[in-house]
Amino acid sequence: MPTVEGFALPGRRPLGCLLVHGFTATPAEMRPLGEALATRGFPVRGVLLPGHGTEVADLARTRWTDWAAAVARERDLLARETTRVAVAGMSLGALLALHLAATEPTDVRALVLCGTPLLFADARLRLLPMAARVPWLARRWAVIPKVGGSDIADPEARAASRSYQAMPLSGVLELLRLRRVVARELHRVTQPALILHGRDDHGVPVANVARLRARLGSAWIESAVLERSWHVITVDYDRARVAELAADFLERVVAADA
Repeated sequence: MPTVEGFALPGRRPLGCLLVHGFTATPAEMRPLGEALATRGFPVRGVLLPGHGTEVADLARTRWTDWAAAVARERDLLARETTRVAVAGMSLGALLALHLAATEPTDVRALVLCGTPLLFADARLRLLPMAARVPWLARRWAVIPKVGGSDIADPEARAASRSYQAMPLSGVLELLRLRRVVARELHRVTQPALILHGRDDHGVPVANVARLRARLGSAWIESAVLERSWHVITVDYDRARVAELAADFLERVVAADA
């Protein structure tokens, strides 16, 4: 894979936005949202999570705590430039945004949560931790191919995706561990939150929207379902609508602080 890096875009507003990509993906899937937010005046940083943007073997060597630490570091860098920081995450990125909001609440002003995986469509994922303890199964499923590629309805965006085309078993287990941690923390998340989800998400069902709304401790929650998109809504058919909803929401957050 060509060299992949995070990105930074300048802005004049006091609220900056940290963008966090999904599992096996790169900051490229957050770039359209970042550019739209920067056009509206928000300073933006897009983080590259450890183990991503290189090869699957690197992801197999990382833990969810490595991802969380990277997000916290990038938040600190953005906080040097702005008065407050919002975090927008896609899938794994949404879980990391929630974890940061729960554990460091004074340092996160608002959340934009895209395709949040509290529940997965494939119930067999619950069996992976047990399978990993059986040596021959762990070897057989050490790398799990992605059938059909990234879950994006737009064929051009799917073809352009720089996500890995396979997932390491160890990485999936770390994702599941993080999900369990976040599930216990949701009541501690009190920041304004915008929840966005693709109607035809094949891996993370749209029922996650209602589940997240019910469990968050936030008094200010907004949500929308993107009717033409699958999982990766930040680059799918509704990407412009995602950017518009996120920017409008963050502008209301800024106005509330004025």
